[in-house]
This record gives sequence, C-alpha cells and structure tokens, in this order.
Amino acid sequence: MPQPETSPDHSGGSDLRALSSEYYVSDEVFEREKDLLFFRTWQYACHSSEVENPGDYVATDILGQNVFVIQDQDGSIRAFRNVCPHRGHKLVEGRGHTTVLVCPYHQWSFSLDGGLRRLRKTPDSQAPAASKVCLIPVRCDVMLGFVFINLDDNAATIADTWPGVEAHILETCPDVMSYKLADGASTVPPADVDCNWKIQVDNYLECQHCRHGHESFADMLDICNQNYSLGENHAYNFIPSAGKAENKAYPLDPEHDVMDLHFWFLFPNIGFGQFSGPGNLSLFQWLPVHTGRGIRVNASLEPAEPTDPGMKERQHKRTRWGEEILQPEDLAFMRSVQEGMHQHSFDRGWYIVDHENQEFSEAMIRHFHQLYRAQMEESGI
Repeated sequence: MPQPETSPDHSGGSDLRALSSEYYVSDEVFEREKDLLFFRTWQYACHSSEVENPGDYVATDILGQNVFVIQDQDGSIRAFRNVCPHRGHKLVEGRGHTTVLVCPYHQWSFSLDGGLRRLRKTPDSQAPAASKVCLIPVRCDVMLGFVFINLDDNAATIADTWPGVEAHILETCPDVMSYKLADGASTVPPADVDCNWKIQVDNYLECQHCRHGHESFADMLDICNQNYSLGENHAYNFIPSAGKAENKAYPLDPEHDVMDLHFWFLFPNIGFGQFSGPGNLSLFQWLPVHTGRGIRVNASLEPAEPTDPGMKERQHKRTRWGEEILQPEDLAFMRSVQEGMHQHSFDRGWYIVDHENQEFSEAMIRHFHQLYRAQMEESGI
C-alpha cells in the first residue's frame, strides 16, 4: 500500500502551544463555529445508494438547518432546503420515496427538481406565479459514493477543497467502488459523545496514547512504524500491520483481509478510514450538539459479496471489539479532557512533534488547529 512521504507542517516546528481551553468551552465560540465552519464546509448527508431511484429522498440537517437530498426524475442527485416557501413548514421527514413533494401543511406541491407544481387557490385569488416560487437549492456533490452538502453557495468544490484525497483513497483501496453500504448502516443512530467535537477530532489525530490506552489495538498494528503526511486541508496516517493473524483485538485472515490501517482527515470534521480486517471503508463525521457534547456519525462500506466463508464472523468480531473495547477506551479519555478544559488551572496544552518517531507526534493535531485558527480568524476570537 502507498505510504506518502512525511510533509513538514506549516509552523516549521516553532509553535508547540495548543488551542486555548476557551475554544472547547465557550458558547460564543460555538456560535461562531456554526457560521464560519459548519455552514461553509462540505458535510456528509447520506450514501448515494440511499437515493438510488428517482424520488428517493433522505432528510438531514446541519446544526438545525434542515436539508433533504433527493434523486430527481433525470437521475441527478440534488439537495434542497427542507422548508416550504409558503409558511416555512418542513417538507419531508426521515427517508422515503415520492413522485411529488407535497407540503403537509397547505398542500403546496413541488416537482423533484424543486419547481412549484401546484398551490391551492381560486381563479380570483391573488397568488404568486409558479415561476416565482421554488425550493431553495443546496450545493451537493458525491465523493466515493458518499453524498455531501454545503450551505455556502460560493464554497470551493470538493475536488478543490480536498485535492487529491479521493484519488489517493481509490489508489489505496482499489475495490471500494464495488462495496455497498453495510447492512443496517442507514438506521444506526449517531453515537453520543460527552465532549466538545474538537476533542473527538484531536483524539483521532494522534496515536501517542495508543500503546498504553489501546493495548489490543497496539498488539494488532505496528504503531511504532506509522507515518503521516499533511495536505492543504487534510492529513493522512498510515499504520502498518504487526503481522499477527491472532492478536489481542480480533482475528485476521492474511489471505483475504486488509492488514494495515489507513486514515484520512478532511478538515474540518470528516474522516475516512480503512481498518484491519475484511474489506471496508468507513466515513466519520464529528459534529457538535453544544460546547460540551457532540455526536459521531459513522457510515461504513463493505464488500457486496463475502470474500470467504469466514468474513461475516470476522466482521462481527471487529464490530464488537470497536463497540465494547476501543470506543469505551477513547470515550473515557475524551470525557476527562473535556472536564480538564473547565479547570481554572488549565489554559492550553502542548504539542509533541516528532518527524522521526511518529508514534509520539501530534503534528496532525497541530495541523488541524492551524487550519481551524485560520478559518476562525474572521470571528476575532
């Protein structure tokens, strides 16, 4: 598998102080993040297989701004603000299929491309012309089969925002476009996490805690020989296999399974990972609920057909390990860090940056924080 060369970070090694604790506990910062980050960046909405046919739709939201994704009659995937222009009622809920979008409140109807079809009136009514009323479109794009939306009409495309990432994932995971959304993935609710969303991201962007904090993970992978690279708006981490079919995490089949770990971080809050075990690609999205609580959205792809008779059992064991071992270990660390951010004696932390021994390096966290600070400069915080 490809292992990109390590790139120097933007600070040249001079800045070792982390974000101030204010960024993790301030309600004012949270409100600024909505406007300057989440309403201006590409956010995951659904998988393209969930809107596979004309009229299939998925309703979602970005921090309270309601949107739905739908396939139109021409086979294009579109997104619209999920609000009727008549009185503001929500048009659709959840997932479903329709041939016409009808507002439940006053029965105004819209075509799948967002145009007004019908409103209730008499010949003598004063009413807007159909050409004057339509649903408000939202920018929509597809990457690796995952549908993303962006509330900023002027934002750069996905290809320009995260240059080279899709090509690198396809090079690293050449079978991924033949994968399907994992069984039940569309109905799995987001995981609640009792910490600021940035603490979740910080935790995923370093492995200094892995050897002692994730003993089974560290037994399965050769974490001392991992390496990372930093891109314009992304980062990549590669951890080679320890070569153990039997290990403390879950069993592996070297003939059929992925052995190494690959992780891509896409600023500000998206991750893609291919993990040891049966073929897979997982998308992660870390979102805030408020300053001290977040959620983690996970959408996983798997082979459309089993690669071998034991694949499903190994998948099940990997899933149980993640839910019962790895995630609780991380949650305990992250909850404690959130509590620490409220301590009067703690102002800000430190980075450890080591380009030679990357097991100990927190350069990817620093890169994330640099990108975050640059995006938040407009706020004056």
